[in-house]
Amino acid sequence: MALPGKEPTIAHVASISVECADCGRNRWWRPDQLKRFGVTGNTPLSALSGRIVCSACRADGLPGTAISIQAAFVDERQRVRSEARMLSDRDVPLEGSRRA
Repeated sequence: MALPGKEPTIAHVASISVECADCGRNRWWRPDQLKRFGVTGNTPLSALSGRIVCSACRADGLPGTAISIQAAFVDERQRVRSEARMLSDRDVPLEGSRRA
């Protein structure tokens, strides 16, 4: 998450959900997939609505700007817990033990 008093940027999110109010299309994008819209890691989340458009609506000749954006933030503690769980669940043979 962002520091208290600072606006969150695209670098603080794991993914972005973009839904078009006109056609109902919904897509999940990772931050690196937003480069074509001029979005960098320092781009504030509040600036996304002016940059992202619905490509399906644009293809039909509509403006494609009636979108809603929802961010899924990175939770570092959850990532560390899941990695530790994954490592503890691995089948690692102990030295000197034989497998049947």
